[in-house]
Amino acid sequence: MRVLVAARDIRVRRALSRLLELDGDQIVGATDAPRLLPELDAQVSPDLVVLELDRREHSQDLLVVEELARRGRAVIAVSSGSSLHAAALAAGARACLDKDAQFPDRLAEAVRAVAGPRLPAPPA
Repeated sequence: MRVLVAARDIRVRRALSRLLELDGDQIVGATDAPRLLPELDAQVSPDLVVLELDRREHSQDLLVVEELARRGRAVIAVSSGSSLHAAALAAGARACLDKDAQFPDRLAEAVRAVAGPRLPAPPA
């Protein structure tokens, strides 16, 4: 799956990107400015956008989620704590995940859910 990642902190962007790559996904772009996601989305046409929500700028981040969802783009939001989960889902995110001990597994599950079932390889 082709993924675009947005997180303001470079360590978070790298960690998200690495987790996704370990699960076989391709990172087609990354940014520290979520407001640029609609423009980047148009440029790289990812299958999925993973966006870390910022508590201080969550209203702007939710507008970005709404814009991407309106375009039909799948979005997985990531946050520290569950206070933004309902708002992210209402804005159109397919999932909103808390960064806790089970986060890597839940991220992989959420990406698989967005991707849908994998088709078996055709017979040789």
